[in-house]
Amino acid sequence: MSRTDSALRTSAERIATAFESGLREYARTPVLLALLVFLPAYFVGVLVLLLPESSVPVELAGRGVVTVPSSELYGVLLVPLTSALVGGIAGLFLMSAARSADARLVVAGYRPVQLLAARVGLLAVAGAVAAGVALGVLSIEVVPQRVGWFLVASVLAGLTYGLVGTLAGLVLSRLAGVYLLLFAPMVDVFFFQNPMVGDPHRLAAYLPGHFATEAAVDAGLSASVALEPFGWAAAYLLGVGVATAAAYYRTMRLG
Repeated sequence: MSRTDSALRTSAERIATAFESGLREYARTPVLLALLVFLPAYFVGVLVLLLPESSVPVELAGRGVVTVPSSELYGVLLVPLTSALVGGIAGLFLMSAARSADARLVVAGYRPVQLLAARVGLLAVAGAVAAGVALGVLSIEVVPQRVGWFLVASVLAGLTYGLVGTLAGLVLSRLAGVYLLLFAPMVDVFFFQNPMVGDPHRLAAYLPGHFATEAAVDAGLSASVALEPFGWAAAYLLGVGVATAAAYYRTMRLG
């Protein structure tokens, strides 16, 4: 085995070890387990039952204005919103709990990129579980048109806000971060990205939920899917990831 192969294997083993340690941290934190399962089921289940049955006009990516039942529209919005809520708070708690431990692991020989890769993997798991539970509950009343693409868009929303939560965990106290991540996804997805708004605010296109919500609405309400919003959502996620990595490296360097 070459030196390069050995280094890659060692790096992969360290990422796997940090990932498994993070999963155990999830299991030891009841509030995170409740967030992953109870919040999506309660949030989506109750709100879908309470939504009115009136029809509303919405604008879909590249397809103009179509009319859909309001229960379908808001049901489709609830899944990426729930994923963003859970992902953001999971990122905050994860970073708050692991910050000191990560600093010790860096001193012990781990590279920050290995730890960050493990944390991003955990956030992807949290976003996928939250989106899957929310989608399962939503499907009792409303089934998205393109389930697979809809799930991908919702996980992108959760992972993007998960990185935002990680950033918040690096610079804010836990209480301030919880307030931020409870209100920011709600305002972003439900108000700024609501497709019923014909003339959205100019800030809407810059918010973390913009492209992922656009992709989710398109996949949820259209028989065919426009790939452009997915590409932009992935690019936005990459940008937030770079900012998070820079902040994380700075934190590890300062100890």
